[in-house]
Amino acid sequence: MFVQLMLRPKDYCPRRGCNMNNNYVLSYINPDTDGIACAISMAKLLSSKNENWTPAVFGSIGKETLFVLNSLEISIPTTDILLDEVDKIVLVDTHHKTQLPIGFPYDRVVSIIDHHPNGDEDLFPNADILNRKIGAAASLVAEMYIKRKIVDIPILKLLGFAILSNTLNFCAPSWTEFDKNIFRKICDIAPIDAEQIDRMFEQRSLILKKDIYVALGADFKVFDTKFGRVGVSQIEAYNLENMIDVSQCVDALQRLADENELDLCLFNGVDIRYKRSLVIAANSQSQELLSSLFRLDECSESHIFNRILLRKTDFVPQLNM
Repeated sequence: MFVQLMLRPKDYCPRRGCNMNNNYVLSYINPDTDGIACAISMAKLLSSKNENWTPAVFGSIGKETLFVLNSLEISIPTTDILLDEVDKIVLVDTHHKTQLPIGFPYDRVVSIIDHHPNGDEDLFPNADILNRKIGAAASLVAEMYIKRKIVDIPILKLLGFAILSNTLNFCAPSWTEFDKNIFRKICDIAPIDAEQIDRMFEQRSLILKKDIYVALGADFKVFDTKFGRVGVSQIEAYNLENMIDVSQCVDALQRLADENELDLCLFNGVDIRYKRSLVIAANSQSQELLSSLFRLDECSESHIFNRILLRKTDFVPQLNM
């Protein structure tokens, strides 16, 4: 994929009249550390004397990501994006219609780097697509740096933090040997301090000090599934179970469901301390969905699973089987 993109003519652009400088690397709305790390790293990798690429963000940046960027002294990506003036786009960590803003110019995407299933590939007629079932999109981008022997210590550390973030330090079910091998290669070049890793994960718990509706909405995604449109919120935090009030969470979930015109809405709370998940349903229909997805004997508003569940590995595939 990457080689194909680099071999395109330098004046290639899917939009007539482009000036080759309004090029952006983007992820989904309110991206996580993986999405932002990939956007920053790919923009730097693609930029040249003749062509500039800018990492940018739809929505907000989480505290964990801000901590990583600040600790590495890496500039925060712009949120000032005028889609009508964009020439070319590289999309990272997503290729799903429901995760992108209304009016997104799908035809201007020239490359996609992702690791999620069930994307909308047909929406991107001009894009080369690299989508591999692994733990983090950052692993794919880091491989590009390593293969090209590009030694950029802050960028490599950024990608390393992103891999750890997305795989929950290799405790999540989504990690693969590919992710771990790439992370080892990063650390051979740019070692990552264990204390900094702990501090990164501590940032996740800070979101639970906010209003629960705000917290659940920070990482809320809507999926078109065989059951209809389903909303799934996810928070990964240390000691999450002792910081969540189930009844307040149900009310906040129902509010999110109403605002997005959804009948089905779930919350997946990953407790990093206990390495398990607390799943909460917004209403009776969502309880039935939860019971069906995981073959539970009883329908209830909350259920603790004695393992870590992730939205991309345990919910999305089940919703589409």
